[in-house]
Amino acid sequence: MPSSNIVSLDELQRASQQALQTDNFEEAITYLEQIIEKQPQAIQYRLPLGLAYLLIGQEEAAQLTWAIAFSEVDEADGEFLLGELVQLLQAKIEAYERQEKWGLADLLYQHLHQLTPTDTNSILKGIQTALKGELLSRERLENTGLLETLETTIQQPEAIDLELLDATLQEVIIRDDGNRDLLSWIEETARYLPNPEAVTHKLYEKSIQVRMRSPYNSNSSKALAYIDAALRLDGTNFGLKHERVFIFIKSARYQEAATMAEALLMDCENKQEKVFAKCLLLDALIHLSDRWNDSQSHLEDILQLLRELIQEYSENPGLYMPSALATRSLFFYQYIKDNPVEYRSLQNQLAQIYVDSIQKQHEEKAVISDRVQVLGTSRKLRIGFLSECMTKHSVGWLSRWIFQHYDRERFEFYCYFKIYTTRPEGLDDFSQEWFADLSTGACIVYGDPEEIAKIIKQDDIDILVDLDSVTSEKNYATFALKPARIQVTWLGYDATGLPTVDYFLADRFVLPDHADDYYTETIWRMPTTYIAVDGFEVSVPSLRRDKLDIPADAVVYFSAQTAAKRHPDAVRCQIEILKQVPNSYLLLKGKGDADALRNSFLQTAEEEGIAGDRFRFLPPVKHESTHRANLSIADVVLDTFPYTGATTTLETLWMGIPLVTLVGNQFTSRNSYAMLRHAGIEAGIAYSQEEYIEWGVRLGSDAALREQVKRQLWRSRQTSPLWNAKQFTRDLENAFEQMWQQYLETSSQSN
Repeated sequence: MPSSNIVSLDELQRASQQALQTDNFEEAITYLEQIIEKQPQAIQYRLPLGLAYLLIGQEEAAQLTWAIAFSEVDEADGEFLLGELVQLLQAKIEAYERQEKWGLADLLYQHLHQLTPTDTNSILKGIQTALKGELLSRERLENTGLLETLETTIQQPEAIDLELLDATLQEVIIRDDGNRDLLSWIEETARYLPNPEAVTHKLYEKSIQVRMRSPYNSNSSKALAYIDAALRLDGTNFGLKHERVFIFIKSARYQEAATMAEALLMDCENKQEKVFAKCLLLDALIHLSDRWNDSQSHLEDILQLLRELIQEYSENPGLYMPSALATRSLFFYQYIKDNPVEYRSLQNQLAQIYVDSIQKQHEEKAVISDRVQVLGTSRKLRIGFLSECMTKHSVGWLSRWIFQHYDRERFEFYCYFKIYTTRPEGLDDFSQEWFADLSTGACIVYGDPEEIAKIIKQDDIDILVDLDSVTSEKNYATFALKPARIQVTWLGYDATGLPTVDYFLADRFVLPDHADDYYTETIWRMPTTYIAVDGFEVSVPSLRRDKLDIPADAVVYFSAQTAAKRHPDAVRCQIEILKQVPNSYLLLKGKGDADALRNSFLQTAEEEGIAGDRFRFLPPVKHESTHRANLSIADVVLDTFPYTGATTTLETLWMGIPLVTLVGNQFTSRNSYAMLRHAGIEAGIAYSQEEYIEWGVRLGSDAALREQVKRQLWRSRQTSPLWNAKQFTRDLENAFEQMWQQYLETSSQSN
């Protein structure tokens, strides 16, 4: 309560100022009204009085108080009084911003805007404050009058803080949720920037973020809206055009994507752009089963371009290589060819060039790990896991079990969940339950690779495990910075080839001894399998033979793989199997263009004299557990080649279904083979296309053999290392300790 002992004017002035500064507005009003009563001519006190009224919610009283003050002065004094009121509001705004009281600061900015409607910089600061308080809407933006103000001040560029305008637009983009009207406002406003490059790049980044976190492509239209807005600001930018095609690919609009990629190829100005455009075209075509053959010639074009680029980089060591060139350019190689010597040579060279360029770029930032101190024996080993896929993804389904079983007395596990947003909304339930809750530490990481690397380095991670390999550009770049003492690649894909990665986890079946000759990483072969799970969740099947019009006594073959894996040679082998086994049917399912898949199989079948009614093309199911349950409809699963199954193979074996696979030479051509061997199964393993057909026919024709394999698979649940994740975790822990011991020995020798 205001003191009744204050009687002098000086005391009232000091008391009112103190009350305003401490937000005791009722007291301030009492003191200020006393001052005005004592000095009616002292109109300057009506300014803070109006402010106090405003901040207790009496807006009409505030407006009336200020109006009375301005009515008592002439025009010249009115200008002075206005300046005083503006300063008063600005000072209070700054105080509230320091206290992060965004709502109150925003309220004052709105009234400041009424007083200075043409002050562009004040409007921009007000927008930034509203953004921080999450108080901004399209309607609010329109009411700021920013566009009108920019139009009137365009001839006075000195009146506009262009850096502030640029930064404000970028903040609006970051916090936008895909509002189409807001995007149009952003575009209109950005045109007042002499160079909207930063805004365009922020729209590009936002498009990627939306695309990356869109389950089932639910937000592809939003991602497209952002990239289209960016293209309207910079219609010649290759990167923007590239991302637009990529959105169409990720939205499964492969026909349109192929057409767009062909057009983009015509606009390329250098070899690097040609590689990127060719990779987009290859990505689209390989998902169009009826155009799959075209992809092979485009791969050869890419390989030739890469050889030329590698030569150019070797002759110009100062050139910077983007991570996309090292990760995307060979991504589909193993889907089309099985030549690990050629593949590893190119991938390793790209990785070396990339590491050389990124380390040179970041050497002053001291991100790269050079720590060699020997830790005490009481220290637990800190193992970090970096991935975009520690969720309901193949990598997540397989890697989750080690978090259940690791020895917390000897190890600390840290999870780094890489996401594509600057406003993380938390983890999904699966990631939280299976990874974060079971870890010593867990955090969401985003931003540039050097920022992620610094977080990992600050956590003092001893061994960092890459679960994504070349499927993640940002994680690839992070591993190139060497934020941990020891770095390991496991799951995700084949090895990265990065010289900063020390080990690649494998086993004796998936990578034979001679593979050591063409890997830069040391291949760490586990004592049994390089992956094990305790099982898979299985729910109620949604498929029945009678619903698919398949006779009860028919032989059902099943193939559930992405269209990218459906090499024409594999398709012909599968159709030949169908041809040789009477009363047999082939069920097909997987990501890709459904019409193209149907056309491809039916056309090949017609050429081989097989009726189209022996195929069933299945739609996707929402839940993985339903997919696994549906496997029970099959008598035999036919694997793809040269890129075989991995998670799909484990699911098949867990369900006790015989599998036919063709053993190749490269890592991705040997997963199914390795898993069958670890399950103790020889039946179904082929070493040539002829044997693949023979095994398919034999397993389809010989019901007794099928039953024998099924019994073996069911028994293997109790005996095979594939289904013993606890023992696998012990083996993995031993591997980590041996890696660490070797590191200590090497470090002590170097010192």
